[in-house]
Amino acid sequence: MRIPPALRGAVLRHAPSSALRLVRRLQRSRRRLRYRMRTRAETEAVTRADVVAALREAGLGPGDGVFFQSAMSPFGQIEGGPETVIAALDEVVGEDALVAMPAFAFRGSVLEHVREDPRFDVRSTPSAMGAVSERFRQRPGTERSLHPTHSVAARGPGAAALVEGHERAATPFGSGTPFERMVERGMHQVWFGTDVHAFTLYHTFECLQGRRFPIDVFAPEPVPMPCVDASGSELTVETLIHDPEVAQRRIRSDARQEVRRRMLAEGVMRAVPLGRSEVLVCSIPAMFELLGRLLDEGLTIYDIEVEGPRDA
Repeated sequence: MRIPPALRGAVLRHAPSSALRLVRRLQRSRRRLRYRMRTRAETEAVTRADVVAALREAGLGPGDGVFFQSAMSPFGQIEGGPETVIAALDEVVGEDALVAMPAFAFRGSVLEHVREDPRFDVRSTPSAMGAVSERFRQRPGTERSLHPTHSVAARGPGAAALVEGHERAATPFGSGTPFERMVERGMHQVWFGTDVHAFTLYHTFECLQGRRFPIDVFAPEPVPMPCVDASGSELTVETLIHDPEVAQRRIRSDARQEVRRRMLAEGVMRAVPLGRSEVLVCSIPAMFELLGRLLDEGLTIYDIEVEGPRDA
């Protein structure tokens, strides 16, 4: 039986937030299932060789450090699943490369996560950043930063140094974090099926600008969150979280796409088709240099008019 729109709207307005989240999860699961069934019928599987070829064509090579953000479903099928993606990446960059992936503890609103499920165990809290990230986190030899909302998993030479001390940083993304160290190490950003809507490193850019960045993106007070470190010891980590008004309502898809267009047009980023989606690769320092010029022009990823950077 189809529920009339007016009645459905009234129910949704008065339903508790926990029930609404459950409904949204069920709806997402149903959409994902329908999508997988359709793509399996329509699409040939992407193989390890296909992934290797795409990553190489996008500019990656032996020894390149990588920050890898991924989603598998946009490609249709990937033969062998997450293991295929990780093995292909290892084949391209080799054993001497430092590979990092987001291992964030939540999806959606960080404010909801902080309010409802704040305990973070660096040893066992799953990555909510997709199947590739979670499988990478579980691999022997992978290090993980101790941060209750925006932890990073890393493997390879220098992995422990990359993630060390994240819990002591003033912000999740700026000075003293693995993200700042990725910039310093001249690593590469890879968007594997995610497009630039997964623009984590933009938050590093805005943090490193300090007062020069024209938008106040964080809520004013840090939030204390319970954590468990690698030895099993309990501790409290204080972290700033993004102002939900800015983070959830004012990040503009069209602005991110304009940044993407400029990165492609100016040769900072390369895009290579793969299956039903694509792989995007760029040098992080080159990307940050361009983001600085775009800020000078008044272009950010936010739906807030700015004339350019503030005085530092």
